[in-house]
Amino acid sequence: MAGFSYAPQLADLPDQKLWRIDTKADYGPFGTAARGRIDLERVRRNWEDIPRVTASIHTGAVRAHDVIRMLSRDGHPTPLGEAIAHYGRIHKTLHVLHLVDDTGYRRDIKAQANLQEGRHALARRIFHGQRGGRYSFLAPELAGGLRPLRDPSGPDEVEID
Repeated sequence: MAGFSYAPQLADLPDQKLWRIDTKADYGPFGTAARGRIDLERVRRNWEDIPRVTASIHTGAVRAHDVIRMLSRDGHPTPLGEAIAHYGRIHKTLHVLHLVDDTGYRRDIKAQANLQEGRHALARRIFHGQRGGRYSFLAPELAGGLRPLRDPSGPDEVEID
């Protein structure tokens, strides 16, 4: 809705619950998987607020943490929270069906996941050390182990005493 798409790999794809709008419709082989029901009327009743909440999070007018608290009271979703959940189920079902049907889509999602895993591995190696060791970006030959700041308008090479 805000220009972002959430497209996770589904490791437990056979166990995923799909959602249907019409409970009487015949979905063929997907009939057993599409066992949940989406209440479009609930989404319609709250439609004015759904984009407003999305835009508020996207623009930073409100923190996502505060919205989550607003959408749930005493562990139970508010009517707006339920409407957003039903709206999200539409996109989840479309994503799962697209994942099953399109090999290129699966490949793209896998490539994105591999890229993210590589970034996380690099971050763990740099920031948390590897086997107890830590990387240091200090220059130990300088007094105090710190490098002097370079003047951006100065020459490229600076002689250090």
